[in-house]
Amino acid sequence: MASIEVALGTAPDLPAAAPASAVGEAPWLIEARRHMGLKEVAGPQHNGTILGWVKSLGGWFKDDETPWCGTFAAVCMKTAGQDVPEHWFRALEWAKWGKPCDPVVGAVVVFGRQGGGHVGFLVGESAANYYVLGGNQSNAVNITPIAKIRAVATRWPAPLKVTGFRLPAMSGGTVSRNEA
Repeated sequence: MASIEVALGTAPDLPAAAPASAVGEAPWLIEARRHMGLKEVAGPQHNGTILGWVKSLGGWFKDDETPWCGTFAAVCMKTAGQDVPEHWFRALEWAKWGKPCDPVVGAVVVFGRQGGGHVGFLVGESAANYYVLGGNQSNAVNITPIAKIRAVATRWPAPLKVTGFRLPAMSGGTVSRNEA
């Protein structure tokens, strides 16, 4: 098993880059990897890319402090030509989107948390955690380990055959307890 630090070449507490995309990888995951490292802007300013995503999806919020994991998932899916939930901005809505699937690379994974949920894309696993490429993870797009026990759904776009690869073993990183 490769450590996340070796696989990603990053510090153990916050992976900053994804492994190179694999041939045949889901197009929404390729899109997600393009945005690795994008961060919110601290203070009264806001990240124009995040606000542009919100606007392109017909959203109404005007800051990058509003939870934007669903926005990130929706932009990646839309860019890849896939439909998104009507309420794409609500992480738990993704648990009803598409069709159920086994945990594979590129699957949408939805987690429960106090006061809401979190959504991202599966890229790896350890015995206890999924490694998730997502937005609004420590206020950035990155790969973060999240406890498997918190997962409420893994989904795939309904019209497509599930083509994701088996999740590679990963280790390291600080396990997220609340993505809000």
